[in-house]
Amino acid sequence: MTPVDVAVDDDDEVIEAPIEPTVTRASRRASRGAESPLAFKGLSLTPIPAPVPITPPDTPGKGIAVPAPDPFAPGLNPSLPPTPGEASDPFGSDTEHEAGATEDTVVALPPVDRGAQAWGFLVAATAIEAVIWGLPYSVGVFHEYWVSTLFGPEATSTLTLASTLQTGLLFFSGALLGPLFAAFPWYERQIQLAGLAVSTAGLIASAYATKPWHLLLTMGIMYPCSAATYLPCATNVFEWFVAKRGLATGIMYGGTGAGGTVYPFVVTALLHRFGYRATMLSIAVSYCILIAAGLFFTKRRVPLVKRVGAIKKRIRPKPDWAFIRTPAWWIGVTFMTVSSLGNFIPLLWTPSYASQVGIRTPSPAAFVAMMNGVSVIGNLASGSISDYVQPRYSVFAYSVVAAVACLGLWGFGTSASALTGFVILWGISGQCLCGFWARMISTIARDDPAVPQIAFSVFISLKGIGAFTSGPISTALLKINAFSGAAGAYGDTNFGVLIIFTAAMTLLGALPMLAFPTS
Repeated sequence: MTPVDVAVDDDDEVIEAPIEPTVTRASRRASRGAESPLAFKGLSLTPIPAPVPITPPDTPGKGIAVPAPDPFAPGLNPSLPPTPGEASDPFGSDTEHEAGATEDTVVALPPVDRGAQAWGFLVAATAIEAVIWGLPYSVGVFHEYWVSTLFGPEATSTLTLASTLQTGLLFFSGALLGPLFAAFPWYERQIQLAGLAVSTAGLIASAYATKPWHLLLTMGIMYPCSAATYLPCATNVFEWFVAKRGLATGIMYGGTGAGGTVYPFVVTALLHRFGYRATMLSIAVSYCILIAAGLFFTKRRVPLVKRVGAIKKRIRPKPDWAFIRTPAWWIGVTFMTVSSLGNFIPLLWTPSYASQVGIRTPSPAAFVAMMNGVSVIGNLASGSISDYVQPRYSVFAYSVVAAVACLGLWGFGTSASALTGFVILWGISGQCLCGFWARMISTIARDDPAVPQIAFSVFISLKGIGAFTSGPISTALLKINAFSGAAGAYGDTNFGVLIIFTAAMTLLGALPMLAFPTS
């Protein structure tokens, strides 16, 4: 740095005058070499920044020339406290460093629990959930058309596998995708778009299926890649909502019920009017457009990475896997595993039961639509309750209501009114236990913002156990007629053992939740 002589004039202004250095023969040769037009500049170093004056605290008004900080030198990144009036949360405060920002540049992040961006994210995430999960929840409509019209009864086994594989892989893919997103968060959007591309291609290809195994490949394997598009939406909601996290996740999970209510009627109408190929192509186009539009609004609230030169560095640390040794984790895993064994049975078998006991109005399909429809309200209610009531109490209470509805209204419900009551009660209780996941995962994660993605992926994978096992388990239980002569469905039908199994799994799964830690 060139030395300077500092002086102060009568107006207290800093005057800097360069001091003439002593010129030597060596320095003269170096100077001529630097100014030579043939000099090679590729090896030149970055010039030292010009001096800037600062005011030390002990000499008010007197400036001292010091070199400016090197922008390429490593330094500490300052952090700002949360916005006053908002609780500090491990998933990000209201002021963070923007990705790629220098140490002198900070950006104010959108507020949590409020604002257009937070609610815009929630609306978009709910729409994505409705579109992605609505199709598997109406796969029964497709299955009936495949068997009765497209391929015939001889292909039933392959077509049934394609139907169950679709839902099962959507759930189980979380076991792979959760750790993948946690390890490579900066590629989140690319993975989402890849999932959208593969699932859209699967829908388009299914329109041209000429053999049953084509549907096994397209609808059963390719479409579940949409889980890669959905999973970040379900976990990034933890950044946007803190005090209202249960309400937000309840609204989002309600999208599944909304999709499951609307899709069957839309698909049935399209099949009857335009045929199979036109139906699948129109669904594929609308699916791609709606998901792509939703992804535009489902951005992260807190930047994940920053760049220092060409190197990407994490703003957040890697997840602390110590959470898998906590009681909260193992209680949650036990609850999900056991309760999922019976969770899908009412949705799967209520239409068949209605037909067996002679209920014609409402139609069997209407019971499924009714169950999915009331689950929208049920998820909203369970999510809101979780913001105020500890999971150990709320989950157990909901499970008791669901089990009593099974044993009472379904077990003795041989009339349309009794079965309708069961469908409504189960739809707002047993089918809405996922509304409590956010509070449970927050307790498990404690102060680690990287854990929710992993915990959610494990929870949804465990729920996939029910999707895979409900078919074979229930089929085996329906062959047992242990209550011949008993009242209601227990004696008049072969559903008695199945009904008791559903209630038992629901209640047994909730018992460990009484020991779930409070948060």
